[in-house]
Amino acid sequence: MRTYAGWPMTPMVKRILIINVAVWVVELFVVHWLKTLTPIELLAITPNRVYPGWFIWQPFTYMWLHSPDDLMHILLNMLFLWMFGATLELSWGSKAFLRFYLYCGVGAGLTVFVSGKLFAPDIPVLGASGAIYGLVIAWAVAFPNKLIYFFGLFPMKGKHFVLIPIGFAVFDFITRARGVSHAAHLGGMAVGALLITGYWRPDRVRKKLRYWWLRRKLRVLEGSSTPKNGPPGGGYWQ
Repeated sequence: MRTYAGWPMTPMVKRILIINVAVWVVELFVVHWLKTLTPIELLAITPNRVYPGWFIWQPFTYMWLHSPDDLMHILLNMLFLWMFGATLELSWGSKAFLRFYLYCGVGAGLTVFVSGKLFAPDIPVLGASGAIYGLVIAWAVAFPNKLIYFFGLFPMKGKHFVLIPIGFAVFDFITRARGVSHAAHLGGMAVGALLITGYWRPDRVRKKLRYWWLRRKLRVLEGSSTPKNGPPGGGYWQ
């Protein structure tokens, strides 16, 4: 395993990165040299093609494509994949990391499908952003106090740094930025948060709610047992 500027390059992250770049190079050739959009039409997620067209593979395949007209699209996604994904892979292992990455990507794709059927049924969506945002959320929960040097100069804790990409996603959503799939970004974050916290399991949610209710009840009981006017003699409770 290699380390670059303090960040590791792990095996599964490297494989995912290579696949994405290789697919993007093929896209460049097909779109700009062969002058056809057929691969994007087949593999990017277009809600009306998923159903009723039955292109049911698209919520999986869309996450391996990137815009052939925008270098920054793939560059930023692969940068965040390396920054956040490698540390998670070291902590979880390659197989668990791959499962998490795919769950986030497919979950974001299904979110795109559902929202797209309502608002944009014929607009194709492509890119790994949904899966990447899932990694960002997981990294913030798993390593909240890990230091990152923003622009190589300003030290920030992980829990503060991740607010930057999350803030961009929320800002894009509020301003309705064109050319951005808000459903993919928000869906990936939601799936990542549910998976990393375990709140996708009903029993975990039930235990958390019960714990909250018991704590609240205990505070009420403690408040009712405290004399309102303090102890005898005009002193104060410590």
